[in-house]
Amino acid sequence: MEFRRKPRLTPREISLLSLIGFVAVIVISVLVGVNIGLSRSVGGGGGFYSPWEGARMFLFSHVNPYNLDVALQSQQLAYAQAASASQNPYDLTVPFFLLPLYFPFAFISDTLFALFPSRFVVDPTVVRGLWMFLNEGALLGTAFLVLRLIEWSPRRIFLAAFFLLGIFSFYSISALLDGAPVILLGLLYMGILYALQTEQDELAGALLVLAFFRWEVGLLFFIYVVWRVYYEKRSRVFYGFGMLMFILLIASFLMNPGWVIPFLQSCLTDLRAAYGFTSSAVLFRFWPSFDPRLTWIIPVGLLLLLGFEWYASRGRDSRHFIWTACLTLAVTPLIGLRTELVNLVVLFPALALIFVTVVERWRYGYGVAGLLYLIVLLFPWGFLIRSVIFQSQFYLDLLYLFYPLFTLLGLYWTRWWFIRPPRTWLEAVRASRA
Repeated sequence: MEFRRKPRLTPREISLLSLIGFVAVIVISVLVGVNIGLSRSVGGGGGFYSPWEGARMFLFSHVNPYNLDVALQSQQLAYAQAASASQNPYDLTVPFFLLPLYFPFAFISDTLFALFPSRFVVDPTVVRGLWMFLNEGALLGTAFLVLRLIEWSPRRIFLAAFFLLGIFSFYSISALLDGAPVILLGLLYMGILYALQTEQDELAGALLVLAFFRWEVGLLFFIYVVWRVYYEKRSRVFYGFGMLMFILLIASFLMNPGWVIPFLQSCLTDLRAAYGFTSSAVLFRFWPSFDPRLTWIIPVGLLLLLGFEWYASRGRDSRHFIWTACLTLAVTPLIGLRTELVNLVVLFPALALIFVTVVERWRYGYGVAGLLYLIVLLFPWGFLIRSVIFQSQFYLDLLYLFYPLFTLLGLYWTRWWFIRPPRTWLEAVRASRA
């Protein structure tokens, strides 16, 4: 059997690839520089500083990362002072078996300082800028993955606008500046759904391990995915989950055998802190005369609704599964768990489900989708501006409620069209002419 040799690249092709690589390096360098400049000029970043400082203290000072000094240092970096009662105290709540993901960023500053002590000063804002650049890539990756999941190829203008929405919405900007791992969690959740859709079960199980970063964001999502996998008897997902979890736990106990109790104490301290938003607290601020004994109605009602949708999705196709998973993420901030505005960025993929249904099922779909796009982009920024001008908690509460309610109502508004069987040929022709 005769094998053909792969043709060599021509000088013109080599020149073109070199030019592309050179331009890519220039663009990446400029973006990194912009992010570092933004990190230096804009405060915040406590969501990144907390695990980063914990990793540094453990690696270079051999201090327990859940030590109170780590939280105090993170507050100093984020607020330039100790946190007040209404601010996040930034207690480290990342389990130690996931903390090594921050080790490369801990090595960046300290290694350079060790190599060039007279020229380099440890600057946390530089590392934060690199983290922001990574998270911007994660936002674009999330947008790309959700479009692959629902198999939608919108018009180029709307495609570009959708990617820009992922970066420049209020909730994305807030998450980028805070540096919390929630943006990476959004990419992770879509990665889990994509791995399950493409039957890469071991990969999906391994990615589920990383969902332990923030329970208040993805607890219900984790439970739903595990329940769905169990119902479909896809045991390879559990094998992938168990193998990676076993490896990470063994490595964590070898590095720091006594991390569990300090970790639980840090989580308990964080739970007692009075910061963030809860649906019951917002309800009381809107209606002070509301009977406190009735606060259970909202979370119980939403959980019953979610339970019905989970049951209805049994044995259904991947579109129904994706829709229910996005609904689960939208319901989570409203069930009474304390959350922050930055955590709402994980709702961004659900917008694609709403947009695609409006575009493909209805006449003048792109016009309606454009109107919804402007609403979800401009309204939160308007609430923020009014909260700053009037110093009003009311508009901050609207910021908290807007994204989950918009997503929840939008998903139900388009539910029947999104999860129904594939469109007929006539519907496809109408959609192409929209």
